[in-house]
Amino acid sequence: MDIQEAVETCNNILSEISNHIIGKDSVLRHVMLCLLADGHILFEDYPGLAKTMICRSFASVLGCDFNRIQFTPDLLPQDLTGSEIYNQKVNDFEFKPGPLFADIILADEINRATPKTQSALLEAMGEYQVSIGGKTFQLVSSEKPFLVVATQNPLELEGTFALPEAQVDRFLAKIRVGYPSKADEATILTNRIRRKTKSFSLPQIITKGIFRKMQQVVETVSVSDEIKDYIVDIVDQTRKAPQVRVGASPRGSLDLMALARANAVLSGRDYVIPQDVKELASLTLSHRIILEIGSFIAGGSSEEVISRILTKVKAPRKE
Repeated sequence: MDIQEAVETCNNILSEISNHIIGKDSVLRHVMLCLLADGHILFEDYPGLAKTMICRSFASVLGCDFNRIQFTPDLLPQDLTGSEIYNQKVNDFEFKPGPLFADIILADEINRATPKTQSALLEAMGEYQVSIGGKTFQLVSSEKPFLVVATQNPLELEGTFALPEAQVDRFLAKIRVGYPSKADEATILTNRIRRKTKSFSLPQIITKGIFRKMQQVVETVSVSDEIKDYIVDIVDQTRKAPQVRVGASPRGSLDLMALARANAVLSGRDYVIPQDVKELASLTLSHRIILEIGSFIAGGSSEEVISRILTKVKAPRKE
């Protein structure tokens, strides 16, 4: 597969999904970029904004196996990974895989699970494997992707456990969906009346094997030394900004480069330009920095910090 084929396929996917997810073209594009860059996604927004529907829709059109896991305080690690169960017929233990053994996982309300359960998910997200009974089971292969899409409510704090910084850092991007406009919401109601049912299904457009080839196309995109230095300068400034207590990690640099390469592919290019980095810096870095208490109380946001850094750091010439 070449870049033009990947662009055409991505456009077909986005066109199909946007027929059902109304008025969220930029959100769908960001999700597509994260999937191309082979990165996990954290949705932080209010209930009822189609986060689950977006995740399920992409899984359908990509031909990927999909599992939704509702995270609760009583959820145990083995409820995610699976466990070994004694089989009397063969007089031995056999492994029963848990819901993590799918291609795309929706971890709904991830911050409601205990730290012990979250640590099991952390291994899966970081190492693409789970360890059970002294054995290691791989979650990804050349033909099988593994992507986690997690959601959390920014308002409800009772009965929740804050995600550790190490786990937050594993997410390629944090995306906010936002409320639809009045016109888009009216269209949503009209579409529901026409469907005559609550649910809808999307046709499969590609296989997950082709999807893996699309991800491999991203790896062919070239990144000049000037662009690499530009990315490093931006991330370095997150560690020096006076409003920031903890800046982005080197994983932030790697993820920003991965998203920039994916954006280049979706734009039909085999090279990264400064605009690719600028467009996606906040999406990739804002959730990785921790503000100073004073800045947080004063109403500052990590997105504002990233915006100021982008105006401060000089971008290389486009050529």
